[in-house]
Amino acid sequence: MSLTKVRRTMFDVQRRFNDRHGYPYVFLSEQPLSDLFQETVRHMAGANVSVEFGTIEEGWGYPEWIVPERAEQAAEDWAEANDMVADRIGYRHMVRYWAGPFADHPLIQKYRYMWRLEPGSHYTCDFEYDPFAYLESHRLSYGFSISFEETPDAVPTLARAARQFIAENQDIFQTATNETLNSGNSLAWMFDMEYNRCQFLTNSEIVDLDFIRSKSYRKLFEHLDKKGGMYYERWSDATVRSLAAAMFLNSSQVRWMDDVGYKHDLLNNCPTSIDRQMRCACNPAKSSHHLPMSCSARWSTSARSLNPGDV
Repeated sequence: MSLTKVRRTMFDVQRRFNDRHGYPYVFLSEQPLSDLFQETVRHMAGANVSVEFGTIEEGWGYPEWIVPERAEQAAEDWAEANDMVADRIGYRHMVRYWAGPFADHPLIQKYRYMWRLEPGSHYTCDFEYDPFAYLESHRLSYGFSISFEETPDAVPTLARAARQFIAENQDIFQTATNETLNSGNSLAWMFDMEYNRCQFLTNSEIVDLDFIRSKSYRKLFEHLDKKGGMYYERWSDATVRSLAAAMFLNSSQVRWMDDVGYKHDLLNNCPTSIDRQMRCACNPAKSSHHLPMSCSARWSTSARSLNPGDV
């Protein structure tokens, strides 16, 4: 974990939001972080903000049903084909961990809500409200800043796996009167006519962890995990989270945080309203939601329910 990148992101978060609210930070890593790292981030957070550090003991590494040699070759092949040097097997372990097991880490278990911060990302607007309080007061389960279509070669068999899950778990999609739910999902956002590969970018998600810990979410994670797509293809935590949200949450439970200024690598979200621009340092004309591959704006227009059997 790069201390320089962590400092960059913490500087934005503290200055634009957390200096006024004092929410705690939790850092999870494979190996213990250095004394310098811990001392630096504690200093940046301030004396009145809790900062905890934990190592990942469970949920990281190959599950028993994955063939390591096949997984490593698949990761190498995909990285070379897509010119992504960093996309090696460690990335696959990471996305699998954030797809599900992280929610049971002892340092995370005590929390109901989580804002995931990606080291090196930038927050380009001042926060004029508390997103945690907003989620709770509006009974939301998920908030996202950026949503994009995944590349076809990353998820070639995901739609088939999703349909199999639906077919094998009809009880999840039934009401107490044994009638198919017609208002309890957002599947049209992802399966409007056909699978469109839309997914939320999880590097700036705000999530109700009760959703991640729910029986339905865990059952879907286990199903997808056993398929091996996070190792043999390039499914990610974004893949799992987005599919779960589409299956189990309706549109009123998920919010596109279009008023949050966020930048990660080449993608960014920049608010378009004049009022918000007065507290931002970004160009709304260059916001990624204008791009054809963006799924962010589609959320408000296409996130409606489908009969799961029609997926």
